[in-house]
Amino acid sequence: MNKFLKTTLTLILLTFSMQLFALTDAEGIEFSGAVNEGKLSIVKKYVEVKKVDINATYFAWSPLLMAAAKGQFQVLKYLAEHGADLNYTHPITKMNAFHHAAFDGRTEIVKYLASKGADLNKKMNGGVSIIRVVKQEKGDQKMVDLLLSLGVSEEGCEDKCL
Repeated sequence: MNKFLKTTLTLILLTFSMQLFALTDAEGIEFSGAVNEGKLSIVKKYVEVKKVDINATYFAWSPLLMAAAKGQFQVLKYLAEHGADLNYTHPITKMNAFHHAAFDGRTEIVKYLASKGADLNKKMNGGVSIIRVVKQEKGDQKMVDLLLSLGVSEEGCEDKCL
């Protein structure tokens, strides 16, 4: 078999195999809905049986980011344990799962993501520290104290956050 034919067949097979893992629109809606609603059994079905790409995005939201924003801790842990990118950052807000958890006062998720190696000092839109946002917009001193104890930097707080 000549080289051109081998290359062409290889590309066709790769393209076909990639399509096996793509979700239909209805499946994408069901999967993202399950993430948002904490329906772990459905999330597991998509990850384990349908082999969904857990780092794929839905309107720029990764499943882990969705789980953090909705406080779905069990789903978030499952996704993290199955290779989800802990540091995926939304392209517009520049918020990641750690930021969402901290902003919403989800202490358990914040501690978990920190323990798993999430980038605690990733800046948000405009180079702003999550400490500044939690302090000024939420007034949550307990969360500020937790963030500082975890090693989150105040850099990006326009002088000082506190």
